[in-house]
Amino acid sequence: MKRRPAQAAQGQPQGRKSPSAWPLYCLVGTVAIACYVNGLNGDFVHDDIPAVTLNKDVLAINPLSHVFKNDFWGTPMADLASHKSYRPLTILTFR
Repeated sequence: MKRRPAQAAQGQPQGRKSPSAWPLYCLVGTVAIACYVNGLNGDFVHDDIPAVTLNKDVLAINPLSHVFKNDFWGTPMADLASHKSYRPLTILTFR
């Protein structure tokens, strides 16, 4: 008894390939890039200034260990003025 190829067993004629999905992936990726590319040259706004441009943890003025001890804005977590927003991975990506 001869075995049939897997494609024929699934109902597709032999010698015929299924359509490739990569053009759809490229289209989705291109649309996503087009939506956000205009923001690459933008300035910092709102809370970006204290969180990024003035934060000593982001600017590497403080030692690396302070990233894990300070809040998102670079204030020590134990300080009463701290917002208690602990995001060390975000700070490391900015650094």
